[in-house]
Amino acid sequence: MCSLNRHTARKHGAFLLWFVWVALWLPASAAAWGRRAHEMVNAAAIRDLPAPLRAYFQVYAFEIVDRASEPDELARGNRAEERHHFTDADAYDSFPFRQLRQQFVVERLGPTRTEMRNGDSIWQIERFTVRLENDFRRGWRASTVNDAIFAAHYAADLTQPLHTTANFDGQRTGQRGIHQAFESGVVNLCADGWTVNPKPAAEIFNLRARIFSELLTSYQASGAVFAADREVRKRVRPGDPQYLPALARLLGPLARSRLDDAACFVASLWYTAWKRAGSPDLRAFASAASSGLSVTPRQIGYEHLLSSGDLPVAPKPVVAAGRLPFS
Repeated sequence: MCSLNRHTARKHGAFLLWFVWVALWLPASAAAWGRRAHEMVNAAAIRDLPAPLRAYFQVYAFEIVDRASEPDELARGNRAEERHHFTDADAYDSFPFRQLRQQFVVERLGPTRTEMRNGDSIWQIERFTVRLENDFRRGWRASTVNDAIFAAHYAADLTQPLHTTANFDGQRTGQRGIHQAFESGVVNLCADGWTVNPKPAAEIFNLRARIFSELLTSYQASGAVFAADREVRKRVRPGDPQYLPALARLLGPLARSRLDDAACFVASLWYTAWKRAGSPDLRAFASAASSGLSVTPRQIGYEHLLSSGDLPVAPKPVVAAGRLPFS
């Protein structure tokens, strides 16, 4: 739960005013959770891995966490990459998306042009999980880290409820600004008191079915996001310093739960890729660390991140570009 008192409200006052200005005056974003959420998810996913995979990922933990939002940076000004970060299934199908399920899970087809226009994150999750499997099989350490980061990012994006609907910023229901308010405002306001606690990672035997299940779960949660925002706007409007704290009280538990699910999903994808590759001996991979990725002063303290599940990150300057995150 997100608990806010007077001291907390004062502490975050400057951030709230900055965030509200951003949400009101810059274009909406729907490409990802905020930076802090992605870092929390990747850190928790590493902790969630079974041995010996956990030990291997811990060697590269700082890189995997530090680069958690790299796909968002690539998406700025790149519409093709931007579409990899969401799947607006209700733009062409209705819940529970039987047509999409038949195509994606049963017939195992690629996206149509319509689906590409409305986001293809579900295909990208599979694509990078398969790439990670091939990396493990062939012993490609550098590619393993990179593909693990991208698989994790797209998977975490799918667990953000507003990444599954064409009404991604409430623009169709008079709730513009809810996207950033939920994925960055609520998370940044509450995260100091959170520890991401995912369920144990497990091998996924039907990858597309699991991805589709995550899509359904996330889409169902979008209704709660819109309902909470409508309730808050009856009392205060975006632009009021009390808007985000009020929204956080209602949506903090949901955001935290979605991050728990995201970490489990990510860890399970990583673990599945390794299992599919034949559970290769990772000692040869780890030995490459001394000649590949070296420890730098920036990595000091990442052990705390792995134990707490959090990495304090100050809000970064906003670069408005289509449906991109603000933090």
